[in-house]
Amino acid sequence: MSAWTRWRSVVTAGVTAAAAVLVDVVTKRLADTQLPGAPVDLGIGRLQLSYNTGVAFSLGDGLPTWAVLALAGVVTGGVLVAIVAGWLRPPVPAGLVLGGAVANIVDRAGDGAVTDFLWLGWFPTFNLADTAITLGVLALLWTSWRTDPGPSREQGAAPEQAPADLGRSASDGAS
Repeated sequence: MSAWTRWRSVVTAGVTAAAAVLVDVVTKRLADTQLPGAPVDLGIGRLQLSYNTGVAFSLGDGLPTWAVLALAGVVTGGVLVAIVAGWLRPPVPAGLVLGGAVANIVDRAGDGAVTDFLWLGWFPTFNLADTAITLGVLALLWTSWRTDPGPSREQGAAPEQAPADLGRSASDGAS
């Protein structure tokens, strides 16, 4: 990957992450101010305010806030490194994962809990940062499964030459 392509991917992931953080922060603020004691029925679920001091599915609910923030920070840092190094592509889904993680860290840093407000009845209450992470991960997985690695040896591709063999062909007697 060229330096320009990598830079463009990093910027795209960064803009996507920033948008995910912005949307999540705004919707959580609206949930905090508009939903206390007043759930809104949506037919397929409802907007219902709750707070999660743990991580996914309330795991680690009893852990100190600093421990949850430290763990989330390490994982988020790993995602950032993978994006900058070009290991996590395409950039939009990678940015969704990064943005969702950052948004939940920002929310948790305030009071030790993450604001959740989307309730489907059959699934734990969640927020738009969780949605960004989930959609980003699913898109990254889908992309990785759809990526064509090129022809394999079973399909008749020629084996790569070792560096010492470069410049010589099989007909030169190299073995």
